[in-house]
Amino acid sequence: MFFPARAQKKLVIIGSSTSACYGVDLETECYVGLLKSYYNQSLPNDTVIVNLAAAGTNVYQGMPTSYTTSPYGPPYVPAPGNNITAALSNNPNVIIVNYPTNGYILLPVDSILYCLRTIRDSANVKGVPCFVTTTQPRTSADGYNTSAMKAKLAELKDSILLEFGSFAIDFYTGLINPADSSILYDLGDHIHMNATGHQQLFQRVLAKSIFLAALPAHFVQFNAQYRNNANIVTWNTDKEIDIDSYEIQRSSDGANFIKIGTLSANNTPGSNQYSFKDEQPVQGLNYYKIVIVNKNGSKQSSPIMTVRLNESKLSLMRALVRSNNQVIAELQNNEAQTVHLQLFNNLGMLVTSVSRKLEAGSTSIYMQTPELSNGVYHLKLIGARGETMVKSFIKN
Repeated sequence: MFFPARAQKKLVIIGSSTSACYGVDLETECYVGLLKSYYNQSLPNDTVIVNLAAAGTNVYQGMPTSYTTSPYGPPYVPAPGNNITAALSNNPNVIIVNYPTNGYILLPVDSILYCLRTIRDSANVKGVPCFVTTTQPRTSADGYNTSAMKAKLAELKDSILLEFGSFAIDFYTGLINPADSSILYDLGDHIHMNATGHQQLFQRVLAKSIFLAALPAHFVQFNAQYRNNANIVTWNTDKEIDIDSYEIQRSSDGANFIKIGTLSANNTPGSNQYSFKDEQPVQGLNYYKIVIVNKNGSKQSSPIMTVRLNESKLSLMRALVRSNNQVIAELQNNEAQTVHLQLFNNLGMLVTSVSRKLEAGSTSIYMQTPELSNGVYHLKLIGARGETMVKSFIKN
């Protein structure tokens, strides 16, 4: 770890052996040390880098400490000293997440992406930009030197670039030998990069201008519904700054998205409302996300919304904390109605309540709350006919 005496900016890195500088000199050859030297060359001690990466760790070990439902058991559980919770406890300006290959023989692609999304979202709800690196080439004899694993690492690389957009850092393209998918700058073990490879990684992080990264526009509400043989996607934002447009993207599997439309941004700091009509939805589930296109050309993605026929009148699908003073409720209903939401703490005391008029379909409601302390909370939904349901979540 690096601990300059007076730091105005702070980068925290979590991940495995690449970021732990395995096999290369930490200060002069590893991309982490090169970043430290670069960021502090003009003003000594301007930037602190806290490196929590540890060799051999996997993406589940980077999950929040509150995550307790891993389907794989140890070692695929959070590592409290090296995970996203530990990273956030350092009050960083930005976080880099680097889990390129460990455990990927066992873990399905969707599980890996789920973990990376959860880690990213844990940072974003705290207002911290989070950059996620792709997979890296690997052809070690412990199961990675097969056609299936080479294809899987390439698929994950593409999925991460698609999922995280401008917040993805490509540690794969141009670092792989096209002849056999091995590491172009191999340390000699077919797993890790040598000093020349780390120079490439350093340049790729540098190109992201990570300390200038801004979080997406503030989404207040995001809704998608089926009506008159079309899906209507609507969203409300505030605090728009330097946004050029919104791309509307659709997927049939929740992973591979295509652009189906573009709307120009109002680009005003107040409340903004947008609506898009998808007249050719696919059969079955339709997944939507809004990609924010900034004026500088960078892109950022909204959460994903699913349009789904719902047999019941009303369902509270999920409740989660977004920040210290905002909670998200994800609802589904098959008719327009007014609902009431009540947030209680673990002592049964009412924290806040809101009433919203909903259209039929899937809706995310962003509830502003007083400052929330850590602990268990319960969100109660009351429908127009008096039906009630409760979802609980942990704020940590």
